[in-house]
Amino acid sequence: MLSRLAAAKRRGRQGGRPPIIDTETLERSTAALDSGASKASVCRTFKIPRSTLIGTLGWIGWAAPAKT
Repeated sequence: MLSRLAAAKRRGRQGGRPPIIDTETLERSTAALDSGASKASVCRTFKIPRSTLIGTLGWIGWAAPAKT
């Protein structure tokens, strides 16, 4: 007997909450951070809450570039 989640997955459905930041915005924001922009400026530019940005960066495993 299939669980409801497995049955939904078999039908091509995906469970869970949809991501707040789409992939294009995420790529652009990480590129800005890699080039030296601050998290605060990225949040203002892309209109993303700081907690959402920090949580998403932790989820994807992004690490700040080393300062020289």
